[in-house]
Amino acid sequence: MLIGIDDTDSRERYCTTYIGMLLMEELGKRYKMDTPKLIRMNPMVKYKTRGNGGVSLRVMEDEKKLTENDIDYIKKTVINLVEKYSDFECENTNPGIVFLSEKNYRKNKEILKNYYKKVLYDIITVDYAKKIINKIGGEYIIYKKGHGIIGALGSISSVAPYTYELLAYRKKENWGTKRIIDDKSVVEMDKKTIPFTFNNVDGEKQIIAPNTKCPVLYGIRGIKKDILLDAMKMVKCEEIDKYMIYKTNQGTDVNLRYMKIKDIYPNTGVIIYGTVVNNPKDIAGGIVVFEVEDNTGKITCVAYEPTKDFRNIVRKLRKGDIVGVYGTVREEPFEINIEKLKILKLSKEYIKDKKCSCGGTLKSRGVKSGYVCNKCGKKIKYNEIKLIEVKRDIKEGFYEVPPSARRHLSKPLILF
Repeated sequence: MLIGIDDTDSRERYCTTYIGMLLMEELGKRYKMDTPKLIRMNPMVKYKTRGNGGVSLRVMEDEKKLTENDIDYIKKTVINLVEKYSDFECENTNPGIVFLSEKNYRKNKEILKNYYKKVLYDIITVDYAKKIINKIGGEYIIYKKGHGIIGALGSISSVAPYTYELLAYRKKENWGTKRIIDDKSVVEMDKKTIPFTFNNVDGEKQIIAPNTKCPVLYGIRGIKKDILLDAMKMVKCEEIDKYMIYKTNQGTDVNLRYMKIKDIYPNTGVIIYGTVVNNPKDIAGGIVVFEVEDNTGKITCVAYEPTKDFRNIVRKLRKGDIVGVYGTVREEPFEINIEKLKILKLSKEYIKDKKCSCGGTLKSRGVKSGYVCNKCGKKIKYNEIKLIEVKRDIKEGFYEVPPSARRHLSKPLILF
């Protein structure tokens, strides 16, 4: 039996993963449980509460052995915990629960796979989620607007690739207070566990703790469960109440897809390849912009202030460079918010050699008159002056925004 829940939290309190952890504890007393999943969906969804992530659990017991009483117990346990730990007072919190039998899950894998792609790439409605749930023989419970059933089914329907996240939870009496985590211990942990863990630090600053008042103390992301457990032991912090390891699609880029520029639409994730149309320019707010074109059209690409030094890489691009741009598409203005930049081929850049053979300097007298040496009077036609290739202050390669500016789904270069 599969269970999905989402949209229970707010920026002020609670966390859907906390409910998932409590359910794993409670249901695990009676049934064999699979690794729970924390699945992120399209980050461009505007009505998300925080990270647009749904949680799902799987009761591994043979469903022939699950009696009506078992199923009733599972459903009541889920409903009770969702109702107890959802922030119903928050306008943007609209919880949802989805139940799906193992039989119907296996029978509808293709439908679920397509649904998963849709919640990664697009913005879908509650009615669409209801339609799919009914089609596959599932059940749903909605609270308020019921946005949660979208992510609840999205989590159930997810497929590989996966990574993992170990989430450590705070004691209840500490919820809402300042988290106590030793930055140096996190930096040291990162050095010892990278590349099997990722996105732990930005420079000498830890970034594993959330900025909200939720029950989560910190989350360590990685690709091996045993190394996550080792990493947890290295972090010096306030006393941990409980912890849980989730299977997740974080750090996988699964929301991005290769597209031609003419096919791009707002609020989706893309990977495009093309030629830089113009030299990048700085605009208000520390923003750097440039245009890229392929054989179908052109689009503006943007590096915002939170990307910090990454903007210096962008500034060094030149007209004619061939690049790959990874990112999400804004609606207004219509542009790509850059997450990663792959420089495939640098264009050649030249300056005019204004040194005369006599040691003097060639001065321009305009297109018609060309250049004249200020020392010996030698004349050179305007288009015949020697050009010197300038060494570019940038190399071909893959570049990414700093860890603090990365989205949950963005795949760090150490995982490529």
